[in-house]
Amino acid sequence: TGKGESRQVWYYHTDVTGTPQEVTAADGTLVWAGYIRGFGENAADISNSGAYFHQPLRLPGQYFDDETGLHYNLFRYYAPECGRFVSQDPIGLNGGINLYQYAPNPLSWIDPWGLAGSRLPRSNGYWDGSPGESNWHSNNPSVNAITGGEPISFSGGRPDFSPWSKGSITFNEGVLNGSQNDFTEVYKSIAKEMNITPTAAKNLLSEKGLTPHHLSVTEIILVPSDLHGNVPHIGSASDMRNSSRC
Repeated sequence: TGKGESRQVWYYHTDVTGTPQEVTAADGTLVWAGYIRGFGENAADISNSGAYFHQPLRLPGQYFDDETGLHYNLFRYYAPECGRFVSQDPIGLNGGINLYQYAPNPLSWIDPWGLAGSRLPRSNGYWDGSPGESNWHSNNPSVNAITGGEPISFSGGRPDFSPWSKGSITFNEGVLNGSQNDFTEVYKSIAKEMNITPTAAKNLLSEKGLTPHHLSVTEIILVPSDLHGNVPHIGSASDMRNSSRC
């Protein structure tokens, strides 16, 4: 903050979702610490510097409004004491069936725009930037056995598993809808290609440890189950389900 000789550097210490927990000065002095409750309410301000430090950042994408006590979330306001938005979702049911919900679980989901939440990894690893918009470095041995220790790229809260894909299936537009029926379509496609039954195709994927993952509204890739199941995420399947509610 500031310019010239008055310029100061502050270091923000956040939790796994990117919510500020402490702020320190360049010399390590604690200038602010908050007691942030589950859905973002700051119950107390703590400072070792002896002076008030204005720290308005709350849950990812939120800015505290002193006048109203609400959190400004770009597209709408959020009430932290009840963990809900005070106005309806501007994208309607595309953001989910509950028009006022922040997220199912604030420890593993974020909603920085106030539109639609994202489920993100929060343990057994770390982000090298903004959660959901950077690389996730997993500490899970099962994941690293597949990735070779390489980080998993996230954009818009969605992971890119394609570097570890073992195959892909492309469908005509409109066939996939994000439901369990999509798996049936995968088994039918593999069965036709290999001249086996859909049940045999399902068993084959299970034996090889592969899980179908929606890459887009028309393409499904086959991802190692130990990778897919150990990296919390949402993707195109969730987007299609939400879209179909409109």
